[in-house]
Amino acid sequence: MTVTTQDAAVAPRVLRYLQAKARLLDRLRAMPPLAPFPSERDLCTELGMSRTTIRRTLAELEKEGAIQRLPGKGTFSSQAKYTDHAMQSFIGFDEDARTQHKRVQNRILTQAVIPCPVAEASALGLVPGDQVFVLERLRFIDGAPICLVTSLLPFALCPALVDQDFSEASLYDFLRRRQIVTTRARRSIEVKQATPEEAVHLSVAPGAPVILFESLGYTSGDRPLDHVRSRYPAYGARFETEVRGTDLVLPED
Repeated sequence: MTVTTQDAAVAPRVLRYLQAKARLLDRLRAMPPLAPFPSERDLCTELGMSRTTIRRTLAELEKEGAIQRLPGKGTFSSQAKYTDHAMQSFIGFDEDARTQHKRVQNRILTQAVIPCPVAEASALGLVPGDQVFVLERLRFIDGAPICLVTSLLPFALCPALVDQDFSEASLYDFLRRRQIVTTRARRSIEVKQATPEEAVHLSVAPGAPVILFESLGYTSGDRPLDHVRSRYPAYGARFETEVRGTDLVLPED
């Protein structure tokens, strides 16, 4: 492998940037939510690095959601992460948040009946063109956008869905009152880059990391119930689950 003069010049700059980012992330982990962050000048002095390196590092941390800059006020550590328990139970977002004494708000972005997209038909046990109910909401916790969720359900399963105002009502509670409950689900979590539309809704930069939570739920008779895609700002949410093992029974002597 041949190393050019240009490569040799770039390498130290990249190393300094990575060192600065690692040190600032260590500082952030020890800071409470919304604590004031040092200025660029103070960080240059503290870390012994150029303003260019510090500015690039802060821009990257802001893009990733680790810090937030408020015009006229300064730079602050990000808010405390919201804890979601969707990986271990079938309670809805509203109920989960309220058990944590959080204030929940919903903004309805889409609520309609549409022909089932080809990509969704097989998972929902439908054929392309069958009607599905689509509900897209932007969900807020204590006034901050925390989850952009899109839910698709076979419309024939519960036609009353179209008339309900879900800005206040819980989708799962609505279905539960009609004896429609989730009996099992396949769920997954991965990290992806925010699309421009997701970035606008979640107040992050385009391309910033977001957590994608997907769930394919089933109801009685193992009928497909819903396909849910929830996107969370990666630095704004965490998922918590509890795993239990069976008691170990030792053989008698």
